[in-house]
Amino acid sequence: MVPNTAQMFREGKAELLKLYGNRYLVYDNRGILLPQSFDALITIRNYKDFQRRLLRTMDDVSYIREGFFVAHNLEPSNKMKVWGLENHYVQNQLVDTIIYLTNDFDPVHMMAMSL
Repeated sequence: MVPNTAQMFREGKAELLKLYGNRYLVYDNRGILLPQSFDALITIRNYKDFQRRLLRTMDDVSYIREGFFVAHNLEPSNKMKVWGLENHYVQNQLVDTIIYLTNDFDPVHMMAMSL
């Protein structure tokens, strides 16, 4: 019998979200608050000269587009711009979505803005 790795991944991620997840508000590209919100875990990757922030969620965030903003529900004035989304699959099953957030000092973001 083959173990259902995707199901095990989702169960583990759901437990982490329950313990450490936060609620995030969504704003469109004009800064208008949308009625949708989602739970996610934030990951901050430290590089030499900058930090990259990622949100990992199991909620349906297909409505979020590049250029939208997200903010922690307790800090709605601290909006972070969405740079992109990536679906994460295990055994051909969607298990979570990664939301990439921009940073003013992120070299990839700076290169894209200079074009």
